Parts: sequence; C-alpha cells; structure tokens
Amino acid sequence: MKKSLSQVLAIVIVSGLIAIGVNAFRADGIPLVEHWHDKVLNEQLAEGLPAVSLAQAKEAFASEAAVFVDARAPDFFELGHIPGAVNLPVRNFDQVFPRVKQLLLTAPRLIIYCDGANCEMSVELIDKLLMAGIAHVEIFPGGIEQWQAEGQPMEAGLTGSTH
Repeated sequence: MKKSLSQVLAIVIVSGLIAIGVNAFRADGIPLVEHWHDKVLNEQLAEGLPAVSLAQAKEAFASEAAVFVDARAPDFFELGHIPGAVNLPVRNFDQVFPRVKQLLLTAPRLIIYCDGANCEMSVELIDKLLMAGIAHVEIFPGGIEQWQAEGQPMEAGLTGSTH
C-alpha cells in the first residue's frame, strides 16, 4: 500500500512538472503568476485609452476642468472618493447611467477611476461609456489608492453620487 501511494505521488509530481514545462514553452501558455498592474496598464494602452497621471488628475481637480467618475460599487464610494466625483458603478451601469447621462454628455472631460492599478472596473466602465456614445473619457490608472496615498482630498458619503 505504501509503495502504491508513493508511486501515485511520483506520477502526479512528474505529470505536474511536464505540464508546467509544456505550458512555459507554448506561445499561448497560461501565466503561472499574474502581474495585474502591468496587465491593466497594457490593456489600457492596447485599447487606446488616454491615461491621466496623478499630476494631471490633481491639475484637473484643482481647475475643475473634468468630472471624475468612480466606477466602484456604492459601498466603496461612500467610504471615500475624490470630492465631487460621480458614482457610476460598472455593475449597475444600466440602472445608474440614465440619471447621469446628461451630466456626462455635457462635461468637457471625464476622468474614470476605480481602486487602482489592479482594478479593471474603470476599463469596463469606459467600454460601456464608449458604447453609449460618450467618447471624451480618460482613465486615471492610479485610482483612489494613489490619490489617497498622495494625501489628496477625500470625501465620504454619497455626496456627488447619483443615489
């Protein structure tokens, strides 16, 4: 019995190593470790999304030259967001979009953000906005994490929200 168990374990280990080796040499192999920051930034660049740096976001905020749109769920928005931001949760887009559509259409510039570089909700929201005919969108990849880490103003509650 002990010998059978060790043989099964050896077969499983050898099979796993072969699978990992084959995967490593395949052009379409599955990554063993995902680098989310790089993935999100590469996806944004591949989709042609104009990215906004923290300095550019701060400038747009100070000059009130843009409407900031938070793609996160209302619970996270309520905990803290960029002051004056509009909450348009990507998961509730169909319900919330009609209430903010006119504001988004008339805004000269929209800066979309979510949690940070590991968050893809802003990219998803931009896709939905583009499909809805709103093309003057930019993405702030640093999101609320970078904004807060740099000591920028924060607002809590549903101020600026559409709820």
